[in-house]
Amino acid sequence: MMKVFSAADKIFDAVVKYSAYLAAVILVLMAISITVDVIFRYTINSPIKWVFEATEYSLLIITFLATTWVLQKDQHVKLDLVLNAFGRKNRARINGVTSLVMAGVCLVSAWSSGAFTLYLYQSGVTITKYYTIPQFTVFIIIPVGFILLFIQSLKRAHSYFFGQKEENEA
Repeated sequence: MMKVFSAADKIFDAVVKYSAYLAAVILVLMAISITVDVIFRYTINSPIKWVFEATEYSLLIITFLATTWVLQKDQHVKLDLVLNAFGRKNRARINGVTSLVMAGVCLVSAWSSGAFTLYLYQSGVTITKYYTIPQFTVFIIIPVGFILLFIQSLKRAHSYFFGQKEENEA
């Protein structure tokens, strides 16, 4: 049974890593397209029409692709002024509890955003700007991102409760 969990954990970590890589690639492509758009706009007075719309969607996609990786690497913004007043074991307990609360919030968010995305799919709602695309194709990243965050939050809580996180990681 432990082999199954270990294999699933490795697969999950690979998904998180490659999601972050994909977010980085999208960010680079977004920066290049914005640069080219600005150059075209001010040199030949002909902006690239799809760049603004693609940038809007890219920002949403980048956020939900990279957030789990940021949490996994513990590189998120922390306010630990009060937390540092506690001892190592109490900090780990508090971090474990907050990770469980976060998992609950992510689960509810995944469920509600998933239900909304399913509604968009079933009703055939489209976004009409430069391109006309089904709206669910843009929103699908939200429940997927929250599911990944839910799993990572549970992993994080487990590591705090069972002593796998060191004090400098707390």
